[in-house]
Amino acid sequence: MAEAVRLVVWDLDETFWKGTVTEGGIREYVQEHHDIVVELSRRGIINSICSKNDHDTVCKILADKNILDYFVFPSINWESKGPRLRHLVEATQLRAPTVMFIDDNPNNRAEAAAMVAGIQVEDENFIASMLADPRFVGKDDKDLARLKQYKLLEERSRDAEKAVGSNEEFLRSCDVRVYIEFDVESHLDRCIELINRTNQLNYTKLRLPENIEHARRDLLFHLRRFSRQAGLVRVADKYGDYGFVGFFMTESLRRTIIEGTSNRRLIHFCLSCRTLGMLIEQWLYEYLGRPELDVVGDVLTDLSVQRTIDWVRQVPSMDESASELAQIAPRIVLWGGCETEAVGVYLAAYTPALQTFGSYVAGGCFVRIDSVVHVNSICTSHPRDVEADATAMGLPIRMVAQDIFATAATGTIFVFNFGLDAQWFSYGRHKTTGMTLNIVPRRLLRGNFFTLSEQELIAHLETTSEREYDADQRRNVLAVGRHVREHFDCLHAPSEEQRIHMLRDILERLPAGSKFIIAVEHDQVTRPDNDNPKNTVTVSLPERTRWAELMRDVARSYPYVEVVTYSEVINGPHEVLGGGNHYTREVYLRFAHRVVDVAKALQPKAI
Repeated sequence: MAEAVRLVVWDLDETFWKGTVTEGGIREYVQEHHDIVVELSRRGIINSICSKNDHDTVCKILADKNILDYFVFPSINWESKGPRLRHLVEATQLRAPTVMFIDDNPNNRAEAAAMVAGIQVEDENFIASMLADPRFVGKDDKDLARLKQYKLLEERSRDAEKAVGSNEEFLRSCDVRVYIEFDVESHLDRCIELINRTNQLNYTKLRLPENIEHARRDLLFHLRRFSRQAGLVRVADKYGDYGFVGFFMTESLRRTIIEGTSNRRLIHFCLSCRTLGMLIEQWLYEYLGRPELDVVGDVLTDLSVQRTIDWVRQVPSMDESASELAQIAPRIVLWGGCETEAVGVYLAAYTPALQTFGSYVAGGCFVRIDSVVHVNSICTSHPRDVEADATAMGLPIRMVAQDIFATAATGTIFVFNFGLDAQWFSYGRHKTTGMTLNIVPRRLLRGNFFTLSEQELIAHLETTSEREYDADQRRNVLAVGRHVREHFDCLHAPSEEQRIHMLRDILERLPAGSKFIIAVEHDQVTRPDNDNPKNTVTVSLPERTRWAELMRDVARSYPYVEVVTYSEVINGPHEVLGGGNHYTREVYLRFAHRVVDVAKALQPKAI
């Protein structure tokens, strides 16, 4: 079936009007065709012209009829129409199958079809039935927003052709500004439109249902998962505001951390072609930290090669006077649990270098690092001493031995979540090197990995499906179990006093000029009511309240240290998910903004 039409290209003589301008003049200006152009524009369908005619004469006629401004990229000259149509389709950044060319001359229609593969062609007799044709339903656009966007594109393209120098030099002169709107729920229908209607810059092509209610339901379901973060991209330059032209949704991954890669993947990554050529898609991909991206189908921009887009500046609003979003540190380091990737999406705008270190999965085992015990161990272990153990257990060496503070740039902001320390836990300490480790098969709900026998571990694996552990992971879990039983002692959580001492050791290690923010989890959780499972009850977690108090006591001794709790930015139980340490997207966004405010107010560590 022919695709919906997004652009109509009109011939003029004996098509839009009756008669030939240069041979006897116009016999009849067809008002019905004039009205059709206006109505198409109100439906969000763009109109253009490809006519063999005298440019100035025709433009004066159309201007006198108050219709000239309804056409974009009008091509009016005496050259062959095929190449002009091909250039017109490229200029409007549309796919040829969404373009219709109307011409009374069969030779012109044949030339168009031959030179612009996929373009739809019709003769002048089709015009009367155009508005009733299902390809021209369009979308309500009484304010002519789409036409205005194409007028901006037309002006910009015209200036680009006149510009002297490289395309990048021209782009640098355009004052390209990007604003990321994280309140995507308020613009849900625009998100759906971008997901379902973009093609050439839609990298994942994961469509939503065509039924708008079903699409809203599905998108909201994904947006409310704690591991998913999303944003709408709005672009403006000196020519005007292009509106929301892009949408992205990332998912945090629990997997082995690989040097130089992101621990997120893109679920949706789609942009409108109205800003094609600005390379907003490249800028956005770099801004997000080059997350894992499985490209589906053909796309216009290859993102596989890293590239610096220095003509785009991120702004806090679309106010023309808004300055570039201020960066607060040369580097921000996030350390904690699985929330680090979520918070990182929102903090990336405030630093040119963001590093995230979170609890991760390696070979079927879940490794937690959000404890002062493990931070001290990782920072004080030498890679040479622990390499054999890391290799035997399939753990990345930098996650068991790395002095993250020694190599930090002056002015680095550290945001650490020691969530594991707010509860009772057990861990392993290497009998020779002293390296500590909190590791467990990721689906093990009962038992201690460091004391579990081979038979008990096999029994656990036999009760799980291949979906939980594949064959390689089963072998790895058994191997890790043997290794930790042989080389590690099982210890219980240190006392409060010991943990505070370890925390002070960490704070003393900070390089001069840095700042340190301690993140503390929310101290309440919503759980099913035992008496009435259909209802829920809010339960306080005194151990987290106590941990927050201890952290504040420590912070008072260090002017470069502050505590930020998730409780400060949570508006109600509905924003707390799972076991009470996962939250909705909005919470992570607010938490990131709170971190920025606190970091700005902190004094850096004195030299």
